[in-house]
Amino acid sequence: MSIVFQVLSTAIISFVCMTVGILYTWPSSTLVLFTSPNTTLNRVMTETEISLLGSLPSISGVIVTPFAGIIMDSLGRKWSCVVFSLIQLICWVIISTCTMVEAILFAMFLFGMSSCMFIVVPMYVSEFCENSIRGSMMSGSMIFYGIGMLVSYLMGGLLDYKTMNYTGLSLTVLGLVMLSTMKESPLYLLKIGREREAIKSIAFYRSLKITSKEVEDEIEKLRRILSPEIIETPVEEKLELNVQEAPPTKRSQWQYLRM
Repeated sequence: MSIVFQVLSTAIISFVCMTVGILYTWPSSTLVLFTSPNTTLNRVMTETEISLLGSLPSISGVIVTPFAGIIMDSLGRKWSCVVFSLIQLICWVIISTCTMVEAILFAMFLFGMSSCMFIVVPMYVSEFCENSIRGSMMSGSMIFYGIGMLVSYLMGGLLDYKTMNYTGLSLTVLGLVMLSTMKESPLYLLKIGREREAIKSIAFYRSLKITSKEVEDEIEKLRRILSPEIIETPVEEKLELNVQEAPPTKRSQWQYLRM
């Protein structure tokens, strides 16, 4: 049951990467519409603006991603995901309500900042999953991103412009709601000195009582990760350190010749 709940938690957290995939692929479904006389915008997009529509997310992503570590350590893993999801939500609101070309381009530039999800989500997941499933669960962000791209292509072929936008907006809201039910990473909580909450977080993700032996063992492991100097040297190693090596025996020249 513990592993099942961790897999479910990983899916909920990785869902935000699916919404990234949807919005990242969104321009491919709107290019023909935005360059046609029947465009839903206030004017037809130029070739330069069409190029910017697809490239602006990558530009802002390159600018913001180096600061992802600072953001994670300042806000925490969970709240970093919430902030980047809110950025997506703002983008969908702009896309769904504005018809100005400049507003759409600004929304896509703003959206690129949420690409930090691909750093935050794997780290978040790795800090609460068991060793046996940690590696496979960390791939969840890319799996859901691929699913999001597929969903975006399907919506572009099956839905009209407004319906597609409101569907993307609804999925982003759903992701935020599900994310709010998750606990913060136990490792991060312990790092900032909130040990009691870290214990509750471990118990939550492992489906255990906070007084169980497994939770105590896990919190002790996290302490050792954060403070390697508290790891005790095994008795065997101490004994080996106390054993002095015998000084090398000097050999005569005759002994070397015989060898």
